[in-house]
Amino acid sequence: MDISLLNRHGDPVIDSSWERSHQHGLRSTDQIHLRYLSRGQLNSRKQQYRRVLEHLKSYFGLFERLQGERQSRLIFADSSGSILHSSGSKRFGSKASRLMLEPGAGWAEATMGTNAIGTALFQQADVQVLGAQHYMEANRGISCSASPVFDPQGQLLGVLDISSEEHAHSHDMLFSARLLALCVENALIADQADACWLLNLCADGLHMQQPWSGLVALNEAGEITGANRIARALLPELQTDQLLHELVPGQIARWGNGSALLTRKVGRGTSHQVVLPERREVPQPDPEVDPRALALLDAGISLLILGETGVGKDHLVRQLHAHSSRSHGPLVAVNCGALPAELIEAELFGYQGGAFTGSDRQGRLGYIRAADRGILFLDEIGELPLSAQTRLLRVLQDKCVTPVGSHVPEQVDFHVLAATNQNLEQLVAEGGFREDLFYRLNGYQVQVPPLRDYSYEAFAALVRRLLAGIAPRAAQPDAAMLRWLFDCSWPGNIRQLKQALEVAAVLADGKPLCPEHFPGVQQAGPAGSSGSPAANLRDKSIEHALRVLDSCQGNISAAARELGISRTTLYSYLKERRQTG
Repeated sequence: MDISLLNRHGDPVIDSSWERSHQHGLRSTDQIHLRYLSRGQLNSRKQQYRRVLEHLKSYFGLFERLQGERQSRLIFADSSGSILHSSGSKRFGSKASRLMLEPGAGWAEATMGTNAIGTALFQQADVQVLGAQHYMEANRGISCSASPVFDPQGQLLGVLDISSEEHAHSHDMLFSARLLALCVENALIADQADACWLLNLCADGLHMQQPWSGLVALNEAGEITGANRIARALLPELQTDQLLHELVPGQIARWGNGSALLTRKVGRGTSHQVVLPERREVPQPDPEVDPRALALLDAGISLLILGETGVGKDHLVRQLHAHSSRSHGPLVAVNCGALPAELIEAELFGYQGGAFTGSDRQGRLGYIRAADRGILFLDEIGELPLSAQTRLLRVLQDKCVTPVGSHVPEQVDFHVLAATNQNLEQLVAEGGFREDLFYRLNGYQVQVPPLRDYSYEAFAALVRRLLAGIAPRAAQPDAAMLRWLFDCSWPGNIRQLKQALEVAAVLADGKPLCPEHFPGVQQAGPAGSSGSPAANLRDKSIEHALRVLDSCQGNISAAARELGISRTTLYSYLKERRQTG
């Protein structure tokens, strides 16, 4: 080929890519010999990019809305140019298969010449290659737009590409590819296990928390754990310690020539770590906080918090943390019942990069190491499998963690709180819980009472406090209404009461609360009317759980999160109801 034909496009990116293609020894008329990953290599690579592909899947609907009726494909290729995902128009898909746009195909520039995927990887920037701009003649029947995807540390992960037939391509497809790439990047930043704060930066408050605004993730100490491509340009100006001190979480404030918004990270279904909100001003302890528990916690004695579902164990943990000597350290909460069985040890103890198939290249800190110099809260501890109990016991004894894939133990300074609504002593007797771990966690028991054990005065004070937090301008209930609420059955305890008050505040619309504003809430039957109190409570708990499950349209995971119980507990409720019903 005449070298003078190379620089004919008027686009320096395309022209330089053609020159590189020529230097790679490619001829535009050559038959393409595509390199494919083997089935095993493809599956392994998909596991490695599992989180990227999961987040991309959540934006399929956005891709469809952006493309409308146009025939196009959405493609993700890894940093080597190998396609890991391809979806979209079926009509275009048949042609895309012939043009080798299916998973496993390699589109590196060195073997396929100028193309959006390979050239975007080389440039690490947005690239659009239209029809005849492809170096290889065999590829000129399509047009493609690609945008790079970076990990939270700014390393190139791959590219997101939108391909269509040559003349069906629109310039807005490059914008769509960039938008989707930004969405995936931001999701990866927020999904980091050690990210506690999310800092949004933009030119004005109207565009806050948009995909194109700057996003920075911070750990509990205010150290940057990741940033998107927009925020990385601003990192030299960021003084995170000052921002954490000055910004009020949830309120947009001026920062430099723009605006900033600081928020606590909210856990997703796939993220089991929840860092409970820090208190800027130390509140007065609630009356139910046992001063002996605080003293023992500060002395390093493990506390075991017992109570039925919904009694407010998490609220008590916040209080204990806020008034402990470790209030300035992190409070890391782990729902043991929600940890995926195959990844429990990796989630708890962390892992080194590349420790197993699908692991992050940078490794993970793990929940226990994230609690260094703070408090580790193990919720639903009775749901932890025996295999993980053994390793946890050793960590609690030695205060050392050995990450998965490593042989070097790391010292960790933390105090532990555990909570359960199960009878751990019975689990020990049945062989479902290690006896030595039970005694290690059971340094001092804190029993959180159910609502039915509250005095009228304590119940009335709780209702007023909850309502003041839910709707500060709502009229406080009168004595008759408080008595009516006190006489109701609350199998879901404080969680159910709070939810009922939220509904009532909306229905009342500023008017005084009355029983009609509490649909589904029932008065308790006469004491001893049928069965034992424990049996009645169990039945009511099951009924409440089934109502929540119904409202979640049968989604077990969503209902368990709403109820604050593990999926195992909810399944046991369903099994018991089938046996008795």
